[in-house]
Amino acid sequence: MKFGKIVNVSLSLVIPSLLYTYYYPWLYNKINSYTQRGPNLNDEIDFLNVILTFLVSWVLISLFVIFIMTPLIIHL
Repeated sequence: MKFGKIVNVSLSLVIPSLLYTYYYPWLYNKINSYTQRGPNLNDEIDFLNVILTFLVSWVLISLFVIFIMTPLIIHL
């Protein structure tokens, strides 16, 4: 059970990181090649920094839910 949670957390960090690092800049540049409304994005984003960004965001959201939302839900 604990291994499954570790896999879930890992996937919830890696999948958005891959999307943010590779897919979104590629998609933006592809659309921009047709519209030509601005400069292309630099797709040289560091994968580890993106994972750390999602990790910090995930921890902050989890703390918000645990300390603020859970007491509100329990009191209702």
